[in-house]
Amino acid sequence: MITYFPDYYKDFKCIASLCRHTCCAGWEIDVDSTSLERFLKVPDIAKSIKDGSIILDKDERCPFLREDGLCTMILEHGEDFLCDICTEHPRFYNNFEDHIEGGLGLVCEEACRLILEKKEDFTLFPPMELPSDIKLLFDASKALTERLHELKENIMPSLTRASFVNTLEVMDPLWSEAIKRIIDNPPTMEDENVIINSDSRRFSNFCAYLLYRYPDETGFAAESTYILADLVLRGTDLLDAARMFSGEIEYSDINIDKAIEEFEY
Repeated sequence: MITYFPDYYKDFKCIASLCRHTCCAGWEIDVDSTSLERFLKVPDIAKSIKDGSIILDKDERCPFLREDGLCTMILEHGEDFLCDICTEHPRFYNNFEDHIEGGLGLVCEEACRLILEKKEDFTLFPPMELPSDIKLLFDASKALTERLHELKENIMPSLTRASFVNTLEVMDPLWSEAIKRIIDNPPTMEDENVIINSDSRRFSNFCAYLLYRYPDETGFAAESTYILADLVLRGTDLLDAARMFSGEIEYSDINIDKAIEEFEY
């Protein structure tokens, strides 16, 4: 089957030691069976594996992550030696009956930069007709906030939305602090609309990413875009806010299911 990718996909490359938020810390690293067989043949690697996973150190860092942010395993054995999860991150794939749609996750700061800073409208390669909701998102004849309200008519007040998010599982304390700032001083929809429309390119890129990754979940995409606006209005850098959103909501199976259910209607 043919696999489609956003046009920015080809430009992605791990920035390794330049990354401020390494994916080699704070995440469980499950090793696929083929890589596990290979790893267990190397004593210095085998000693860091237990029950099919790499044993993280006391700071939840991968034992092969050096202080300079480089990977010992890559330096000594090459990139092809990595297990699937390390090779594929932050990529994702959605399987359909007649094709596959792949992409990059916002949880990676370099992928986040590529996605949100893109100057052109969302397109796929090879070329494919986009869903109507994504095409609507880039209809420049209307303000972006008007388009978001077509995706979901009744957008929640910021306090209601943030209070719900505050009930979800938390991975990073900085996320809780950012959400608390919204709860303590909820932005008005007027302020939200101003910030969204004044930076419409990056906000529309964020929403398009969600519509592409979660087809037909238009309410979730619209409400999440307003969450991003609230975070920015209460002092979080937009790229950092998008990256944290992805890590907290998308990369928790429990949180993403609850958020889609809550925001869709």
